[in-house]
Amino acid sequence: MSTETPRGRLMPVWSPPFGQPPFPMLSAELLLVEFEVDRAELERITPAPLRPADHNRISAFVGRCSQLSHSLSYHEVAIIQPVQYEGRSGVTVPYIWTSTDTAMLAGRELYGMPKMICDDDTLRKHGNDIAGSLHRNGNLMLELSMSIERPAPIESLPFGSDFTFVRHLPSPDPDWPDIKQLLWIQLEEFRMQSCWSGPGYVRFHHPFSSGLDRLTPRRVTGAWWGHFSWILPWAKILKQWKE
Repeated sequence: MSTETPRGRLMPVWSPPFGQPPFPMLSAELLLVEFEVDRAELERITPAPLRPADHNRISAFVGRCSQLSHSLSYHEVAIIQPVQYEGRSGVTVPYIWTSTDTAMLAGRELYGMPKMICDDDTLRKHGNDIAGSLHRNGNLMLELSMSIERPAPIESLPFGSDFTFVRHLPSPDPDWPDIKQLLWIQLEEFRMQSCWSGPGYVRFHHPFSSGLDRLTPRRVTGAWWGHFSWILPWAKILKQWKE
């Protein structure tokens, strides 16, 4: 009987669904729209000890991704929120949906991303217009669109290579505390193959249990469409505590 389990293995550890990090994102075609929201809601969804950035802007993206070793092709939709921690700046992801169970497992169990399952979908294009959406069990939850106008530099994007998550490990025993970990991830080899910007649009629909309706857009401040690649490495645990 084996008593040692290699680091980073997911259940079942004796026959894991895919390998350990790093996870190379071979391609990510992303439609991204940035918008302003209510400050009080930003503060409500920001997990301590992270703090919201000084502005009130967040972004939503719809993407078609290929990331090994967990998923050759999957649909993903997320909210990206700029945050700060002790002089560091990065982004966290308060809401995220993905269309494969393996992509959900990689993000949720290992990195603490709040991934949920969504319907598979594609980005829809006509002329210089592009649109994407989030559906769950056939119900529309979110839609984005933009018109392509001009090339955009990678520096104009509302996120970079620094991501952070508060990983929550709930205890199944009320006599034992939950465990929380503050993770910091620096994407490696973050590259842009192409990126364009233009006027964008975002609308939320059925929120269900998500709370998306509380992030009602007040003003769209930017939109981008592009093709990217990166490597998702092991995370660094900056802090661990019990609650």
